[in-house]
Amino acid sequence: MKKLLIISFDLVKEQECQSFAIGSIISSLKSDKSYGQTFDFEWYTYNLLTIEKIEIEYFLNSSLFEMNLSQFTHIAISCYVWCNSFINPLIDKIFEYNFRGKIILGGYEISYSNNEEIKKMYPKANYFIKGYAESALLEILSNTSIPNKSVLSKNIDFSLLPSPYLTQTLKLHPNIPKIRWETKRGCPFKCNFCAHRDLIGVKVNYHYKDKIFNELALFKEYNIKKINVLDPVFNMGIDYLDVLNEAYRIGLNSELSLQVRPELVTDKFLNIAEKLNVCLEFGIQTLNEKENQVIKRGNKIEKIFETLKKVNQRKIKYEVSLIYGLPYQTISSFSQTIDNLRENGCKSITAFPLMLLKGTELYDLKKEFKFKEKTLGKYNIPVVIESNSFTEKEWWQMHDIATQLNPNQRVS
Repeated sequence: MKKLLIISFDLVKEQECQSFAIGSIISSLKSDKSYGQTFDFEWYTYNLLTIEKIEIEYFLNSSLFEMNLSQFTHIAISCYVWCNSFINPLIDKIFEYNFRGKIILGGYEISYSNNEEIKKMYPKANYFIKGYAESALLEILSNTSIPNKSVLSKNIDFSLLPSPYLTQTLKLHPNIPKIRWETKRGCPFKCNFCAHRDLIGVKVNYHYKDKIFNELALFKEYNIKKINVLDPVFNMGIDYLDVLNEAYRIGLNSELSLQVRPELVTDKFLNIAEKLNVCLEFGIQTLNEKENQVIKRGNKIEKIFETLKKVNQRKIKYEVSLIYGLPYQTISSFSQTIDNLRENGCKSITAFPLMLLKGTELYDLKKEFKFKEKTLGKYNIPVVIESNSFTEKEWWQMHDIATQLNPNQRVS
């Protein structure tokens, strides 16, 4: 029998639910007819929020190595920017502890890297999963003829994708502070800094409404306090109003945190949102026309102001997020965006530093804009701290402005 060990690096606060992404993978594995017959698996998680100091020594001396690693035929490891520097040393240590099977890597660092690049970056890995992992993992466990060093990218039949909540893979308890949830995956927009797009075909995959409605009923039953909806753009497609109407019909009291495009906000959407406990998250990024054009955000400024006016009038809770460190940006243009938002009644603004994500168009324009990166913060995440339009000193001034907007949002 094949035996898989999944190793993930998660950011889960106390009393919150485990990682939704891993929950979806595990529920898919458990629902497969071969589970328990031809394969089995275990899951080991590093919760980074519980680790005081993120250093490689912590991971190499963890309880992972108290397990009998020789029992596993496959080990799958998630690769993200906050853990990527630990992956190869971790793999080396795993082989030192008598593991003789195959290493599988997935996650953003794999999905958005060049195929030949990842093979060189992770020389001891055997398989690489790009995009969604649910089907690809099953393929690796069931197909013995996949060549070594293969890069797999498998579509998912969303009609067959089980709910991690309804299957109790992610166990709920009454009054849990926050969970993560999705009604769709993927984004049709082409913002050149963003990694939400579907690598296989720039499309959006929708979960079936029956499953969504059953999940909402479960959240109501457990009196979940807050639901972070992971959809990159909630207010698009054909079903999002039905989802909100169902939440209202069952009397859902949970706060629904929704990532919303202000240009797509309609009166129908606001009419139902007004009746629910929602927080709309507008990822505007910038109101500067030149910056907006170069990142292909497609902001329609007048429509944004119109939407802000409407949500202010209706007293609907919302917040706006910006990015600092963008191409052509200066302290003046960053401050002007903030001033314009405040002049239009926006009181909750958060600004995040620009990260150059692999696979994005902006990542490939490093030389053109003379981007300089530096790893900052507890998780050593690389952010842009200099370009041809601002110095590092000026970046730190923008950072100070961002910190004053939201003191709890820090990178250093």
